[in-house]
Amino acid sequence: MRILLAEDERTISRLIRQVLVNNGHDVAWCASAAEAVELLERERFDLVLLDLHLADGDGMRVVAAIEAASEPGPPVVLMTGEGVLEADDPRTRRVATILPKPFDLDELERAVNSFVA
Repeated sequence: MRILLAEDERTISRLIRQVLVNNGHDVAWCASAAEAVELLERERFDLVLLDLHLADGDGMRVVAAIEAASEPGPPVVLMTGEGVLEADDPRTRRVATILPKPFDLDELERAVNSFVA
């Protein structure tokens, strides 16, 4: 599976990438919402792992870009330490799963594997 990981904390992103690559996934990484939007415009992804708070602002900007695209975009797993987001929050209607931080690697793997065809 081709996965876009948008996470600005390098230690966390390195660990997540390693787990995903070890499980056979192809992972592209970026640290900002702007980079994520650019990558989504240029490349095809099967899944987006998206931090809510990125270096250049709200990760929901990436979700909005996916919604605005003419083709259906990939599902989004939103990673957040912010406990106020609920599945019925209108900002998350395009989000397939919310993965609360901190999460363990088993939770990450289960979330990703739920999208493997």
